[in-house]
Amino acid sequence: MIGDVLTSTIIAEQLKIIYPDAQIHYLISKTALAVVEGNTAIDKFICVDNKEFDSWRGVFTLARKLKKNNYSISIDAYGKNNSALLSRIVGAVQRIGYKKWFAPWVYTTAIKNSPDSAIYKTGLSLGSRLLLTTSLTQNVQWDLLPKIHLSESEKQEGKKWLLENGLDLNSPITMVSALGSSMNKTLPLIYMAQVVDLTVQESGSQVLFNYLPSQKDQAFEIYNACLPETQKHIFINAITPSLRDYLKVLHHCTTVIGNEGGAINMGKALDIPSFAIFSPWINKRSWNAGEDGKKHISVHLKDVKAELYGTKKASAFKKQAQELYQHFKPELMFENLKKFVDGNY
Repeated sequence: MIGDVLTSTIIAEQLKIIYPDAQIHYLISKTALAVVEGNTAIDKFICVDNKEFDSWRGVFTLARKLKKNNYSISIDAYGKNNSALLSRIVGAVQRIGYKKWFAPWVYTTAIKNSPDSAIYKTGLSLGSRLLLTTSLTQNVQWDLLPKIHLSESEKQEGKKWLLENGLDLNSPITMVSALGSSMNKTLPLIYMAQVVDLTVQESGSQVLFNYLPSQKDQAFEIYNACLPETQKHIFINAITPSLRDYLKVLHHCTTVIGNEGGAINMGKALDIPSFAIFSPWINKRSWNAGEDGKKHISVHLKDVKAELYGTKKASAFKKQAQELYQHFKPELMFENLKKFVDGNY
């Protein structure tokens, strides 16, 4: 997933600090390349199709190719069966991963995934990544953050796209993460429409929707549920042709709001204020990096309806996500949303 790929770039940043002359290769999904292009800590991107990596045959074929590079160190930030098997077959001298049932058979160094909560009051996912470098140095830079790198020409291309699509660069622009990567990470569409309504009422902002071509019908369902006055502010048909083009445009946005996920993480990596609506089953502490109650604010059903969870963790409710979402009514977010708008427009 894009958020995982982007977050894990801080491992490469840390490695370049430890070993300035090292050659660092980053194995990722082809679909995520756009968010890490231009990162100077990474010397080579090895891109694979998800289907290729999901099959045992694909893993063995890839491992045979990578083994020829004679790696000194491999770091498995994914921590799943396939990535662990790949790590073992590639056979780097030092193989680092998280402590799991298969760790003794595949890694030379297994790290317990328990970031120091005193350091990471938000964004435990960042701490988890950097823990993987603790066996290599005593001077881990715990303040490293993911960054997206755009060239000046790319920034100008983003500005040109906005002008060609009729947006006013002198007025605020809001990017809306209208739909999550799946329905159990997507706020009910009628609720999202009300979030957009309030944002426009409070800020007068122009609005862009972030959605995939396959999600067009759902995006229009949100648009049609918005108030007529709000619809005048939404450029519903303004969709960038690629993920990299999206980043060029996002760079010029005032804020990014909506479903927590890749769009929010990309906004943060471009240093854009964010208002994130978490899925009821996602652990907020893992992915609310940088939340400060001002520039970055997030809302979670568990914060306002803790009684629905009892003593269980949010992750225990993945199958009940749609049911829980019905309780996450927009008015429960409005106080925080108004605070966000007041501080960032």
